[in-house]
Amino acid sequence: MRTCYPGRMDAELLAAEGIDLYALERVLTVERYAWLSLSLDMAAVLTTDGQFEDCNVQWERVTGHASGELAGSYLIEHIHFDDRERVLAQMQRLITSDIGSTSLFFRFRCMDGEYRRLNWNVIFSPDHDCYFCMVKDASGMSGSDALAYRDALTGLANRMALEDTLPALVTRTCSLGVSVALLFMDLDGFKAVNDTFGHRAGDALLVQAAARMERCVGDAGTVYRLGGDEFVAVLPGCTSGREDVLAIARAMVDALRQEYPLDREMVRTGVSVGIALAPEHGEDPAVLLDKADQAMYRVKSAGKNGFAVHGADEVRTA
Repeated sequence: MRTCYPGRMDAELLAAEGIDLYALERVLTVERYAWLSLSLDMAAVLTTDGQFEDCNVQWERVTGHASGELAGSYLIEHIHFDDRERVLAQMQRLITSDIGSTSLFFRFRCMDGEYRRLNWNVIFSPDHDCYFCMVKDASGMSGSDALAYRDALTGLANRMALEDTLPALVTRTCSLGVSVALLFMDLDGFKAVNDTFGHRAGDALLVQAAARMERCVGDAGTVYRLGGDEFVAVLPGCTSGREDVLAIARAMVDALRQEYPLDREMVRTGVSVGIALAPEHGEDPAVLLDKADQAMYRVKSAGKNGFAVHGADEVRTA
């Protein structure tokens, strides 16, 4: 079985410094073994092409796949067909956008052929050139406070919580004759922070940004982290028209462009916000998310750091 060690160039540099590469490999192997064996949840190491390189014994208890049988297989073999494109795109984005970690969930095919919903917290390590994954069984769980419904980094509700609660929320709210607003938010300039200061600083910025989003939304709704630097705010019961929604979007843009303290540095980012409204723009949650996403990309194309409503030509700034 291949083990993730420093790359060739790293190895050459270490050798030039007189580092014992064999001893280093032994340390890395022992550290990973300890991490896998001591975890109470499912844990796995995946190669960049999605192959299970190593996993702990908890997988057999939950999925029926023995660790020795799972190792060597590819993640895509176990993902429900309808979830594959989304999941693989999110994992690839960890590499291409230099975002340190993300949360995702999908239906995983167990040994008996049935699918279980698993919630994954994934870190991509450039030093090891692989993914480190902590996985919880989310099948049968309910309640927005369950651990499987929380993003491990920010503490916000995660994508699974959004997908589980949004359909009923839209149906119930629209039946009362009021609107639901979805704000799709993507941070501007986040990659530059990771490139300059590293993933630890990027994670610290995400935690601060999430707290600012929650303060802007207040009691008007809920903020979710979809993964990476993408977030969604859901604002139910918009009875006084879209002006309340635009006021929150404006506050969001203003709050997120303020400086962030990261160690001894002060950095700036921004946010692009796309807005969709139900029932005005539809009542299907997937359609609403897509329309809010499209509006967000219009803001990106227009110069970033602003907000726009789906179908409206105007892109506004705070």
